[in-house]
This record gives sequence, C-alpha cells and structure tokens, in this order.
Amino acid sequence: MNIPTKNKKLLGFISAATAFTVLAAGCAESSNRTVSENSTPKSDTSESMQDDSTTDTNIHEKLTCNTSGIFSDRDLSGVYGTPDCKIDLLGTNAKIDGLGAVFEDSEIRITEKGTYLISGNLQDGRIVIDTAEKVQLVLDNADINCSDSSPIYAVNADKLFLTMPEGTSSTLSDGISYEYPDDSMNEPDSCIFSADSLTLNGSGTLNINGNFNEGITSKDDIVIAGCTLNITSVGNGIKGKDYVAVSDAEINIQSESDGIKSTNVTEEGMGFVFIKSGTLNITAANDGIQADNEFICEGGSINVTAGGGSENGETHTDDFGGGNFRGGNFGGGRNNKFTDETTANSDSNEKSSAKGIKAGSALYIGSGEYYIDAADDAVHSNGNLYIRGGEMTLLSGDKGIHADLNADISNGNISIEKSYEGIEAVSINVSGGSIDLTSTDDGFNASDGTPQGGMGTYSDNVSLNISGGTVHVNAGGDGLDSNGNMTISGGTVLINGPTNDGNGALDGNGEIICSGGTLVAAGSSGMAEYPNENSTQNTAVITFDAYQDGGTLVTLCNSDGNEVISFAPLKKFNSVVISSDAILSGETYTIYIGGTSTAANDHGLYTVGGYSSDGTEAGTFTAENSVSFIGKSGGMNFGGGHGGMGQKPTNENGQPEIPEKGDFGHHGFGGKGDFEMPTDENGDPELPKGEHQKPPMEGDQRPPMEDIPMNGNQPQ
Repeated sequence: MNIPTKNKKLLGFISAATAFTVLAAGCAESSNRTVSENSTPKSDTSESMQDDSTTDTNIHEKLTCNTSGIFSDRDLSGVYGTPDCKIDLLGTNAKIDGLGAVFEDSEIRITEKGTYLISGNLQDGRIVIDTAEKVQLVLDNADINCSDSSPIYAVNADKLFLTMPEGTSSTLSDGISYEYPDDSMNEPDSCIFSADSLTLNGSGTLNINGNFNEGITSKDDIVIAGCTLNITSVGNGIKGKDYVAVSDAEINIQSESDGIKSTNVTEEGMGFVFIKSGTLNITAANDGIQADNEFICEGGSINVTAGGGSENGETHTDDFGGGNFRGGNFGGGRNNKFTDETTANSDSNEKSSAKGIKAGSALYIGSGEYYIDAADDAVHSNGNLYIRGGEMTLLSGDKGIHADLNADISNGNISIEKSYEGIEAVSINVSGGSIDLTSTDDGFNASDGTPQGGMGTYSDNVSLNISGGTVHVNAGGDGLDSNGNMTISGGTVLINGPTNDGNGALDGNGEIICSGGTLVAAGSSGMAEYPNENSTQNTAVITFDAYQDGGTLVTLCNSDGNEVISFAPLKKFNSVVISSDAILSGETYTIYIGGTSTAANDHGLYTVGGYSSDGTEAGTFTAENSVSFIGKSGGMNFGGGHGGMGQKPTNENGQPEIPEKGDFGHHGFGGKGDFEMPTDENGDPELPKGEHQKPPMEGDQRPPMEDIPMNGNQPQ
C-alpha cells in the first residue's frame, strides 16, 4: 500500500487497495505642457476619457499613475483645419506655400506654431521643429528618409502632433548611423524624435523604419490615437519617458529590443504604459511592453512575442540539494539566463529580459484580449499585479504570471498553455474568473524567495488563497505550492498533479485549510498532502496501491448509491484528494474506480447524474467530525503516533517548526521516527543527484522510470 508521505495527519485506511481520510472541523491633451517635477497628467478638457466600467473601484488607490482624462479631444479626433502652410516635397527640394517654415540644405525648419500639410517625397532630408508652441504636421502620403539623422526631429515644441489623414499612407526612414555636431551630443537617436510631448493620431497609416536605433522617442510623453503605425526598429519600437498612452490605434512593431517602453522612474506618477483600446501586435527581441513604473490596460487586443517566444526559454533544472529549494529567489537552483537589464547592445553573455508585459511597480489588467508568447515570463510585475478581467492566452519559457509581491485575480479568463511555473507571487489571491494552466513544474507557487533551509521552510508572509472562480491545473511538479499557508474557501479547484513521488498535487509548508468550494486533486501519493483538521469542510483522501491510467473515472457515492462527485484525472495517478460540502459528516460513502459517465465534463469533473454505476468498488468510509484512524498504515512510521505520519511539529505560537538537522524536513515531516534523512558533512539533508529521495517503503512502489513524463533529463 502506497501511503501519502507529507505533513498532515493520516486519517484512515480502508483496504489493501485503497486508503481514505475524512476531515471535518475540518490597479486635455495628453498634456499641453512639459511635465514638471511631481506633476501628473492633466487634461485641458472637462471630459474625462476614462471609462470606469471595467475598472476596479478601488484600483486607483493601489496605483500611483493617474490615467483619468489623459486623452484630449484633439488627441482623439485627428482633425485639422485650413493649413497655415503647405509643403510639397520634391525629392531633393521642397516648395513651401505659407509662413512658419523654410527649406535649406535638405532641411525643412519650422519655427512657428500652426498646422503644416506635408506631401511628396524628400530624399535624404529632414524636418526640424524648433518653437515653444504647438505644431501639427499632417502627413498626406509623405515619404521622408534621412541617412544621418531623424526624418522628424522636434528639438523644441510645446507639443507636436503627427496626423495621418484617412486613406493616406506615409513612410519615415533613417540610416544606420547618425552625424552629430560634436561628440557631446547623442540626440536625436530615433526615426521620430521629440524633446517634448508627442501625439500621433488620425485614421491613416504611418510606416516607420528605425535603422539606427528606436522607431519613436519622446523625452516627455507619447499619445497614440486612431492611426495605424507599422514600426521596424533595431532598438526599441516606441519609447516615451513619462508615459505611452494608446487609444483605438493599430500598432504593429518588429523590434530588436523592447516593443513599447516608458522609462521615468524619478517622478512620482510617471513611467507608465496605458492601453485604453486598440490593437497591438508586437514582436520584440526583449520585452514586448515594459513600463518602468506601472502598466495599466483597460481593453483592446494585445499580441506579443518576446525573445523568440516560449520555445526559446531557458532550460530549467531543480537543485534539490542546495539552500534554495523552490521559492529561493523565486525558483531555487535554476540557472536563469534572462535578466531585467534591457540594453539593446549589451556585451554581456546573459540575455536581456524577454518578458511579454513587464511593470516595475504594479501591473493592472481590467479588460481586453491578450496572446503572449514569451521566452521569459509572459506577464510580470516587480511589485503587485491585479487582474480584473480580460481573455488571456499565455505561453512562457518561465512563469506564466509572476509578481514579486502580490498577485490578485478576481475576474477574467486566463489560459496558461505553456510554462515552467504557472502563477508565482508572495501572496496569490484568486476570488473569481477562470484559470486553466499547464506547467512543467509547480502550477501555483506562493513564495517570498526566502532561501530554503534544507528542503522546505515556512514563511508567515506567504499565502495562497482561493475563494472563488474556477482553477484547473495540470502540473509536472506541485499543483498548488505555498511556502506559507494555503486556504480554499470557494470556487472549483481541479488539480492534475505530478506523476512522480518527489512532488504532490498539494504542497503547503504551513496549514492547508479547506472551508468551502470544491477541491479535487489527483497525482502521485509519495508527497501527497491534504487539508488538515482545522478545515471546516470534509475531505476524503484516496490512495491506491498501483497507478491508475489517466482518464480512469473515480466516483464518490453516498450510502443511497447516489453519485456525489465523479472525476477522471488527465494522467496517471495513485492519489486523489476530494473536499466538498457534499461530503456530509456522519454519512457513509463508497469510492468506485473505473466505470463510465454519460454526463458532460469540464476538465475531468463530470456533471452529477451521469455515472453508470459500472465501476469497481474500492472501499467505504464514514465522514466524521474528528480525526479518526481505520487500520494501520503499514511500513511507514515517520513521527510516531497513530501508526502513520506524524503531525507537522509546531512552535509555541502554533506555527510550523523547522526540523533540526537530521530530521526529515521536506514538506514538514517532523519528529524523529523510524526513518532519518541521510545528511552531508554539514548536517544538511542529502539527496542523490537527479532523484527525489524517498523514505523506505514496503517494496519498490515508485512507478517505472519510463512511465514518468520527462522534461529533458528531469521528471516533470
């Protein structure tokens, strides 16, 4: 008989084939000014363009960047009146009709405010704007290329508008090298360069070829509304210092560095990227979108491929013998070739960051559609992360969703189709929406990066809480992993966990408490854990002697023979944990293995009522209000007491206590029982390289190695 070998009390055994446990108790114009210190975006119109319908009513209390009224009517309309000046580009010459502009030495210099209508072709020339007032350039099928500088250079302007009228297509291109008056200058350095606020609008198209460095740069802010931008660049596609804001635009970027980027980290409320609506298609060698402060998205469609996509992700290896076992530096022991440095031409042997969407302090998603394929994390925040809606499809070479602090998910549909770890943060809170994830290691990983002493350390600031929504996990490692406490109080949680005994469908270094919702967790039994006696909802733990094939139905029926729960794990398993309010105290239940159901199923969980009563009885149990034991565990006796697994030791405050060296400390086994983990010369637990250490069992009950799914040379 294969018995769960983790930190919870063993509750019962039914037969040589099956063991059961039951617990009860148990986030104007864009600005008509140069941003001053400590300023926030202001609008010169009373109309706020912010639609709060998809916004968390409290999110702006959690964010420092104010996006309300960030788009003025002029930004959004893209209209223009009678031009003050018409400029016809004639190859190496230009005809100017009106005031405010002069042409000399292949350069058109604009020194007065007004609207300038530009058409034709300018070969190896540029337009330079130098005035303290607003200028609007209307690009009417204009084609400008400059071999040694920016085709459009706003050295000074209160605000520059680049407007593309409906039905027009204009092109700007620069060369591969720039000439500067002296060595002290390093700007302009992009195809479009503005020292002040920049708006690109209209309903036409602008093609930008950034052959020297970036496609579009502003040392202030960038607003993009309505138009279509096609950008190729050897540097960043779009870089705005204070912010980049997008409304109802189509932006297509091919970048050899970051796709869209904001960089102001010195002024409060700046350094953000705000997507109101529109379509963004970004292929970037580094990060798809990087906001050095906050990323805020209220809608639109975002399609990002970063760093060549998830297929270009790092090769992960777990170091089970060092001081960083899981959670240590968010991943423990892995060799991460990606960094948060985003220098386009780095001489470092390490690759730059290649994340899909990255925020320096907070990341907020209110709505929209997202398809992200990233070599590194798909969605990443160096601070907090909030998901309030949207349709997300994520593929990652590392983490699907990561936050250095807290990840808060209350709505939306999230599909993490590929990841090393699915969702990782110090505190993970799921209160709604739908999450469907696949990971080669942990599905959920709640960790603060604290170096792990031995093989598992409790952190009281770490937590994993699921109170609503639906969660589907297909994990090669732990399904739900928390270095602190884990609580499930609502929603539906279905876990297809590991097929190797070095991981468990549930893994908590603190308490695992289930007080509501439906939990079904299937996987291997070697490290299986389950909700403890402090739970207020009954739990059944079923352990089989032999692995069952994926797709095999496991059905729980009450004493009247009525189906309570039917679940068919996706892959082979020999442990199933079921917690549900349908398991009533004092009632007797029977488990059936195999058989069929005619009902519909969602990720293996069948609608009740379709079970055909053709399974094989595996055993019965009575749900009780206290911990009870039926029979004897057999060959394992780690901590003494009840002939089963010893309860995780606690300190005077009731918190789990780290075992002394030499104790079996992995996943909370404590007390000195009949088995003692072998130690190295420093007294730390020692494991054979490439294999999870297991306590002795009656016979070799591990599955054959060829039956274990592999990731490279490591078990999944």
